[in-house]
Amino acid sequence: MFSEDVTYAANELKKLVGGTIVDTVMSFPNNESYGFIVEKDGKRIYCWVDCDPEGNGPGWISMEGNESVKANAASE
Repeated sequence: MFSEDVTYAANELKKLVGGTIVDTVMSFPNNESYGFIVEKDGKRIYCWVDCDPEGNGPGWISMEGNESVKANAASE
């Protein structure tokens, strides 16, 4: 991924700040994709984990506790 792509993606994720993850979601009827639902300002945002911007397949989410993260917050 190019730096511009990462910056764009981080800025898009800012739309989720202040929202609440309320559930997980899988595509129907084939369950080929997965993601999560965020509620914010009375609206639901369906977030899909894709392998690339075209959504050609599912990807992977890595999770870490904040004590182990060595990264800059996107808002910094």
